[in-house]
Amino acid sequence: MHTLRILTLALLVGSSAMAQPASKFTATINGKPFEAKGQRLKLPLPGSMRYLAIAGMNVNPDVQLWLRFFYLNELKPGTYRILAENDKSVKETFNKEAADRSNAVYALLDYTEETKGMGHAFQDGESYEGTVTISKVTDTSIEGTFSGTMKGQTYKKRVMATLGGFGLRQNLEDKAITAAGGGMFVKGDPHEHNNTKKGDKTDDIVVTNGTFNVVWGNDDKKQ
Repeated sequence: MHTLRILTLALLVGSSAMAQPASKFTATINGKPFEAKGQRLKLPLPGSMRYLAIAGMNVNPDVQLWLRFFYLNELKPGTYRILAENDKSVKETFNKEAADRSNAVYALLDYTEETKGMGHAFQDGESYEGTVTISKVTDTSIEGTFSGTMKGQTYKKRVMATLGGFGLRQNLEDKAITAAGGGMFVKGDPHEHNNTKKGDKTDDIVVTNGTFNVVWGNDDKKQ
């Protein structure tokens, strides 16, 4: 049943991709070039806040670079701040008393890299600061540039999960779905690593020369 689900998804995504221009993410991460297929991530967000998440995703080893935009009315071309998820200015930006609240936008930049096979360890970068410039945005596409700094954080597989092989099958399925272009169905958060716990803090992760050009289907407009 699981195999059939993966194959069906791969066929659906593949057919859709043939009819659309190629989507791409590129950047320099700590001095190393990164390039991946760009994807729009379908993640629901309750309340009045609107949300657009895009990412570049590679598989084996898994390497993902995410950009998430939070806004109230309409996402427009412009330059916006990249913040930490718990930055106090996020609350200030969307405060009901703020004069420019209707046009408020902020972004998160996150990174995750699999450092041991089958999701046994990860080196992540948690959003901290930077800027992102949207040069063009429509109901079915977005493109622009970005740069920023993320705080390094490791994740390690829990001992019992490693000894028992728990989650191995799920890891294989997640990789297959991501490889087929369906990464939006795998995770709700870039740091959501099943059966892991946070390890050591590490050095900052610096992203420069970032570009994105992501296109999705007409029946899948941004929320």
